[in-house]
Amino acid sequence: MPTRTIRIALIEDSQTVRFYYKSRFIEAGFEVLEAENVRQGWDMIYAQHPDIIVLDMMMPEIPGIELLKRLRSVEWAKTIPVLVLSSIQDPDKIREIIAEGADHFSLKGMDSPELIKETVYAIMRKRQEEKTANRLQGQPAAEPAALSELDRHFCWF
Repeated sequence: MPTRTIRIALIEDSQTVRFYYKSRFIEAGFEVLEAENVRQGWDMIYAQHPDIIVLDMMMPEIPGIELLKRLRSVEWAKTIPVLVLSSIQDPDKIREIIAEGADHFSLKGMDSPELIKETVYAIMRKRQEEKTANRLQGQPAAEPAALSELDRHFCWF
């Protein structure tokens, strides 16, 4: 049975950081989609439907947490795993990020690219196990929710 390449949406404002992680993800066999801000990230996620999102929190104009909140507020994006890769060290902010729906928080510069790659694999395995368990319990597979034009043209305040 052929396996499909995991598609990662990498949303990071620093070109250097984006290039660094993109090259590591590609070396690991992932397909990488990239965006340099929240608006581009939203449009890319809407159009490309990644398997997992690697998201920075501290970005110009719109912070990453706003994208995380938006992802968790629309039906078609609720189940896309989000790995936050940020330099935030305030425990209260980290708790807020997790409470808003991040699947994992990694401290930028502290967690090695190898550890981040393994975290992506672990998150994807967990999602697959959840799908399998639901199927074995007789729950129908979730159909992808219809994409709304209102979702596509979301206004960021």
